[in-house]
Amino acid sequence: MSVFENLAFALRIRRWDAAEIEKRVKELAELLGIGPLLQRRTQGLSGGEAQRVALGRALAARPGILLLDEPLSALDDQSRIEMHELLKAVRNATEVTVLHITHHVADAENLADQLLVLENGKVREGSMDELRVRV
Repeated sequence: MSVFENLAFALRIRRWDAAEIEKRVKELAELLGIGPLLQRRTQGLSGGEAQRVALGRALAARPGILLLDEPLSALDDQSRIEMHELLKAVRNATEVTVLHITHHVADAENLADQLLVLENGKVREGSMDELRVRV
């Protein structure tokens, strides 16, 4: 599938109108900075480009909550920094609640409003200072 088709997929199965699909895909492409990629096939995209497409696919139907499980683990340092900025911009633009699961301290430091720690099978509130000490 092309990048456009990837972004449109969730909307098509929800039977959105074609004009609304076109509009939403263009909104997502602009927000994620992938407009020039819409006609490209997903094979051969860089890691950062592929992450942006995956994020767009997840956001397409306007979810209230977005669950990200280690979404930046395969990225190089520069792409990770760029994705931090993009995820902040997406959160601000969409007002979606993001639950970001990560083992990477920099991700937590740069993206978290609230930190929860899973310890011995229990979830509790944590702090950035505590997280830094553990690493």
